Amino acid sequence: GGAAARQRRLSGCPMHGEAPRPAADMPGLRTWPLIQALPTILSYRTRKGDGGVRFLDLWSDSLKKHGPVFRVGTLPGDKPMVMVSSPDYLKVLDVPSPDIRGIFDSVWALKDFYRLHHPEEKLNPFLLRGEEWRKGRLAVNPHLFNVKAAKSYLPKINRAAVSAVAHVGEYEEQMNKFATYAAMDMFNGMALGLDMRATAGDAKDIATTEKMVDAVQTLILIGQSAPWSEKDMLKLGAWKRFEESWNAGVEQVEALIKESLENGNGEGFLPAFLADEKEISQFQAVSMVAVLLFAAADTTAATLANTILNLSRNPEVQAKLREELRAELNGGDWTAESRCNYLNWVLYENQRVLPTLSISHVRNEIEEDVVIEGQVITKGSSIFFSHNLIAQAVDRPDEFIPERWSDEEREKRKGTPLEFLDHPIVREPFGFGPRKCVGSRVALLEIKALLSRLVQDYEFHYDEQTSAPYDTVAIITNSPTPFPHIRFKRLAA
Repeated sequence: GGAAARQRRLSGCPMHGEAPRPAADMPGLRTWPLIQALPTILSYRTRKGDGGVRFLDLWSDSLKKHGPVFRVGTLPGDKPMVMVSSPDYLKVLDVPSPDIRGIFDSVWALKDFYRLHHPEEKLNPFLLRGEEWRKGRLAVNPHLFNVKAAKSYLPKINRAAVSAVAHVGEYEEQMNKFATYAAMDMFNGMALGLDMRATAGDAKDIATTEKMVDAVQTLILIGQSAPWSEKDMLKLGAWKRFEESWNAGVEQVEALIKESLENGNGEGFLPAFLADEKEISQFQAVSMVAVLLFAAADTTAATLANTILNLSRNPEVQAKLREELRAELNGGDWTAESRCNYLNWVLYENQRVLPTLSISHVRNEIEEDVVIEGQVITKGSSIFFSHNLIAQAVDRPDEFIPERWSDEEREKRKGTPLEFLDHPIVREPFGFGPRKCVGSRVALLEIKALLSRLVQDYEFHYDEQTSAPYDTVAIITNSPTPFPHIRFKRLAA
């Protein structure tokens, strides 16, 4: 019952008979008044001005120094923020927390932007929590998260993927840009029914894509510099930069939506979503689409670029994947019925070696104390999960071995601490539970559509001679920076 579950959450000390360590003794990043751990975080920034931070290195160094549970800062109201990298994190999933909330609930800059520019309108449900968030999620789920609906967009996704892959050779020294343009082309095709060709070099589509990408990046930068309020940001003079960039991005999205409704062919999820009866306003629906267009492609782009890099560095894995794809697809495009186990294993291994996000899961403001690895985490804390330690606990952790995700290997892990590797929190880049990315099903189809086309059509390798040494840097998602050069050779059909 509930009492037994609560007892489990309060148990788990590492040494028999040892009392849990009190919250006051929790180790953590050095913090300062108002600015929290910002100086420590910025010390891991690599390229001045772009906001990129080596978060994986920061978490790895902190885990070595402090162990699997450590404090990263404090939210307003003296509510701790705690990082956990341990299978013990599963206890947190059982701890009650306040109203469920959207991923952008804590992003003050977005809320301030819409309150300032559209004071008469209700906020985008993705920025809210509880019942308002639920209304928005229920409105979009049938058109995006539903399995059948997601698969219905595959023709548009494939059309964009085929167009993008045909130009991959033009991006040998800009693979991250290729992935971004391809992801945006696919997502805009799926969502709006438009044939965008940024990857093919269309100047208008490139300008549109760049403005939307810039809007997302300035949003993240403003959050890094001043996480609490516009007043903090005014000191640094960056609010105006964000406001202008976000407004430009929104204008691009509104123009695309208008073009889709006036000149589109009715394909994509947008027309049906806007026409559907729902418990949110039309303004809210349009602003939800804007956020989806801004944010959804970023995760897809990072996963694509990182997977292409890992395949380029592991030619035997690439060849094995090509063999599977050609046997399954016979040179054709990805279909709703396609089944490729090795491709799934490649994606799981990519997430282990180079995770798309530095933080895999968040539990906000827990309503009970919980003990993780013998450390008390108090009520009101927000707990972040990073799978760094778990991902490095496998044999030969620095090697890219998709076979470690086979049924046989997973069976061997059962009943051991490594069984946690097979939990969706560790294995997948799109979150877990009721807040799992609403575009995750479509994103996975996009990733598989593009990779299946690319690997069948090209052989590619990492060019060690011309590539500069790189760090794994995050503005939003993790990306090798500067991105290595990858050389492509077109294969005979």
